[in-house]
Amino acid sequence: TWEEAVVAGGVPAPALLLSAGQEQCLWEDILGQSLAGQPLVQVAGTVREAAEAWRLLQSWRLPLRETVFRYNSDSAVFWEWAREFEARCKRQDWLPGARIADELQRSVETGALPIPGELIFLDFDELTPQQQSLLQALLAAGCAVHWLQLAGRVSRTTRLGCADVRQEAAAVARWTRQRLEDHPAAEIGIVVPDLAAERDCLLHALDEILAPEALQPGRHAMARPYNLSLGPPLCDYPIIGTALRLLGLLEPELSLEDAGRILRSPFLAGWEPEASARALLDGRLRENGELKLSLRTLSHHASQTDRPYFCPLLVPRLEAWAAAVRDCPRSARPGAWSERFALLLQAVGWARGRSLSSAEHQAAEAWRELLGAFAALDPVTQPMSAAVAVGRLRRMAGERSFQPQTGTAPVQVLGMLEAGGLHFDHLWITGLHDGVWPASPRPNPFIPLPLQRQAGLPHSSEERELQVARTITTRLLASAPEVVVSYPQQAGDATLRPSPLIAALPKAEVPEALGLWAAPTWRDRVHHSASLVPWGADPAPPLRESDVAGGSAVFKLQAACPFRAFAELRLKARGLEQAEIGLDARTRGSLIHRVLEQVWQELDSQEQLLAIAETPLAGLIRSAVTGAIGEIAGRYPHTLQRRFRELETERLCRQVQEWLVLEKHREPFQVSAREVRLEATAGGIRVQVKIDRIDTLADGRKVVIDYKSGEVKPAQWFGARPEEPQLPLYSMAVSGEIAGVLFAQVRAGGMAFNGVAAEVGLAPGVKSYTELRETRAAHSWQDVLHAWRATMETLGAAFRTGAAAVDPKQYPGTCRYCELTPLCRIHELPVWEDESAGTGEEHE
Repeated sequence: TWEEAVVAGGVPAPALLLSAGQEQCLWEDILGQSLAGQPLVQVAGTVREAAEAWRLLQSWRLPLRETVFRYNSDSAVFWEWAREFEARCKRQDWLPGARIADELQRSVETGALPIPGELIFLDFDELTPQQQSLLQALLAAGCAVHWLQLAGRVSRTTRLGCADVRQEAAAVARWTRQRLEDHPAAEIGIVVPDLAAERDCLLHALDEILAPEALQPGRHAMARPYNLSLGPPLCDYPIIGTALRLLGLLEPELSLEDAGRILRSPFLAGWEPEASARALLDGRLRENGELKLSLRTLSHHASQTDRPYFCPLLVPRLEAWAAAVRDCPRSARPGAWSERFALLLQAVGWARGRSLSSAEHQAAEAWRELLGAFAALDPVTQPMSAAVAVGRLRRMAGERSFQPQTGTAPVQVLGMLEAGGLHFDHLWITGLHDGVWPASPRPNPFIPLPLQRQAGLPHSSEERELQVARTITTRLLASAPEVVVSYPQQAGDATLRPSPLIAALPKAEVPEALGLWAAPTWRDRVHHSASLVPWGADPAPPLRESDVAGGSAVFKLQAACPFRAFAELRLKARGLEQAEIGLDARTRGSLIHRVLEQVWQELDSQEQLLAIAETPLAGLIRSAVTGAIGEIAGRYPHTLQRRFRELETERLCRQVQEWLVLEKHREPFQVSAREVRLEATAGGIRVQVKIDRIDTLADGRKVVIDYKSGEVKPAQWFGARPEEPQLPLYSMAVSGEIAGVLFAQVRAGGMAFNGVAAEVGLAPGVKSYTELRETRAAHSWQDVLHAWRATMETLGAAFRTGAAAVDPKQYPGTCRYCELTPLCRIHELPVWEDESAGTGEEHE
């Protein structure tokens, strides 16, 4: 290394030898100043390409001439960036890594650097002009240079076409298992051209065949019989992801998703005894309906001693974090932030939630090394805020690959270049279809293309890629006595062919011809060994009490699917709430309810509605809207900001004004009840219902109204299993003679009354029972009401007696938005699969 050369020969050292991270930071600063105010989507990618372009210029000894780089706008702007980069390095006496070879050559030529007696080069296919120049200087100084090339082996090669990448990965795994069983001491190589893209698919297949125990719960950290050369980005490791999300607490607001991941993370102190409570706390935060929350909100809910989500071990950790944050500076250099980040994570108890596996320990050490690399940015950066520091640290974690060290293993999974110069007893090369091998040219966008092709830069032309691919292929095909090359024949809708570099190899017609391990997998053995036992009737226990919580949902769920009613209302099994951008549909509906309640509290009747002038009515509506939004503002502090409140106010005012126009065309009515709670009894159960509105007509009859923001259809209220049983149930709860039950569809572009009435003309668009297809056979309006009561009695009795069969009304349509399918496992029942296949979309 350069440092060793300095110590050995007294070579004058630069003020700073730039690390890769420092160089990238310098390039980021240069590009940031150059492109200030200009949109750039892929900032990190642009920085990498620019830094790589400059390194290529050094390695291939290409001049940085302005006339040459006027080739296009990209190369012209790069010329300016590169000039600035070189000027800064010269001013600060910084040495970039791409110029170390030049400094070594200068030191060799001046005699300032002692040279070795000999150098041995093994399996070098190509030297850059910069490397060649250094080598010539060493030769001139008397260093003996030897070139070695490992002799190839006589190989038995086979080409195999697989259906797709999954079948290819399975064949590789079974082939490997059989070779290990035949020769336990064998060295086996698996080479993958695009290892980063195929990594997960291949590793799953290897685990399933070579280490099935690793797929069992709690065994993921066990040692595998294979080593992987390429690891995922450091930020993809759960323990590192937790650290980065915790640092997100430095922001005033934290995303709901990150908050949930923090609460569910096993790497936060106190997780083992509080895992259940923290999961419940995650669910509680989702109920708030906001995508953002503050640390104070998180701590407040965690501190509720009378709630099941009380987390007494988490609260002091959050308080310790808050105390440590108060000592943070507004701005500091990376070194100071690195120390502060370490203290913050220590205060909150990071990496102390449970015992760490070997891989997690190594990832934690890699994190500490990353903080050190971040601190090393001090000389090339200015003081930055916490948000900027965390963002830069997050990018560094995403760009740094990490693979935990393991013991020696007989199987090595490598990329194409990494396998160069290695010999194996058995070798399989995957993915060699014509779309990836030879690789397509990838010239650097910042160096003029003619200059790249003239100098023969890497990835600059098809000819160069073909030459490199031929060299690598020839070497790999001679690196083991047995070599298998394979390719997928299909990728999505695309048909793939073998690479022309392997098209002439002997072909195996089927994977089994290669001598694959033929035993069933652990999963298959478990599945086929299952002994099915008929399960007799096992109804849910009947209810002991007649009072049931849930209101009309009891009847709606029982009609949709008895199991869902039992699971949601008796077992309390429900999916987690999902926050949305803005206000969700339920909250918007509640606002409409509240506004109309306030409006009718002032107007009281249609007569007053018709009498009030337009301007006072608009003022009344706006006052009601403002008050309704103000009532919920405290629950949505991050959503109901000033501009959003203005937009929501205008939306609600327009909707309510449009709705009241429709109310003016009804028969005269008096609003006798608003948001009233009543009791309804059916089938031996008693529920509390909340009726949005009850109007009284001039003849004393009642009209029951339920506000809806969605679309409803008359067919949903009738039948043995009605989809919308609110109106039938409400008709049982209201005393006196009922003239009609209506849904009020208060929705933009679809204002309408929808329901059924004793006679026509009760409200605009509402049909009488004699006009509806579902009720035209009824002898009287009372027959309709009696039929509804009978339906409710049947559903209520079924719920009370414990009828909880998995019996959706219309499969799969009824199940489409149900979140309990993992509990009822309906998709595992062949009878439903057969029915769905036979009826297609009719159920929907």
